[in-house]
Amino acid sequence: MMKTITDKEVKTEIIPCEICGYPVVHNEYGLYEDCKKCGWRRGCDNREMEDWHGISYPMLVSLSHAREQYRQGLPFKADFEEFIRGLFFYSEMQFNYKGEIYEVFLYGNHTVEAYKIVFSCERFKQEYSTENEFSEKANIDGKRIKDIWDEVENPRYI
Repeated sequence: MMKTITDKEVKTEIIPCEICGYPVVHNEYGLYEDCKKCGWRRGCDNREMEDWHGISYPMLVSLSHAREQYRQGLPFKADFEEFIRGLFFYSEMQFNYKGEIYEVFLYGNHTVEAYKIVFSCERFKQEYSTENEFSEKANIDGKRIKDIWDEVENPRYI
């Protein structure tokens, strides 16, 4: 017979938010509540994530970058380089631009040479052989993604 675990039986602790220091709940299963003050969502040790991958989980924006954005009163948003690092971590990414959803994904094994970076939406599909080629050439209607990144909304993993 399976036992149902109630919230009262789950061990929790109050810890400071990684960004603003506001108290958040962390439970024995490794789950963190979202910070009610700044909105930061923590999912693991983001210092390690930043050291290893240059991003955070699940917010994508790195911990140090998020702290700077918070100090400046800006919303949390991954920059273009963090987005690319997220691509190589998650293999599938999305963002919105002017009401349209764009996808970027790795096709093949990105740990070896045989992969392609595919950038697409309902209107087109572009393929690139290297990270540098994607960074320099991926575009929407002739505008490079990295040049319009300030206008991009909700960069995220799929």
